[in-house]
Amino acid sequence: MKPPKTENKDYEKVPTDDFVTGTIEEIKYEQDHEFKFKGESKRKPAVRLKFKIDGLQYPHYSRWMTFNYGEKSNLLLKYLIPLVEGAHPDMDFDLDALKGMKVKMLWNEQNGFQSVETIRPLGKKLAYKQPVESGVPVIDVDSDLQPDDDNLPF
Repeated sequence: MKPPKTENKDYEKVPTDDFVTGTIEEIKYEQDHEFKFKGESKRKPAVRLKFKIDGLQYPHYSRWMTFNYGEKSNLLLKYLIPLVEGAHPDMDFDLDALKGMKVKMLWNEQNGFQSVETIRPLGKKLAYKQPVESGVPVIDVDSDLQPDDDNLPF
């Protein structure tokens, strides 16, 4: 017996030749995500970002990352340091503060899988200040997230 024919799906691709703009629409969490690396499987808390990219119909996502702010973590190095002013390892920061942030991203494609290569705020970074003695972090959200062409590093 042969399996039934399946329909080939063409997924909406993000352009990889230039920066695209969009919004961080949502932060997705999984308490017990399975990560596989070199044949080894580990279960850890995980997180990924959901993007609404300007000009594209469907949402696009970052890859799943371990949910920690360690000095070598992809979450810190690839997302928090470029998007949050004063980001540092093991900071006390609520990741949900990134929701609604306008960003520009450069995507790459490898083996048919697309991922975010570079991400920058479209405007100013989210300001983060060290927690006050109460232990509650202070997050200043700058409502002026419009691009300032004179200060863009690209």
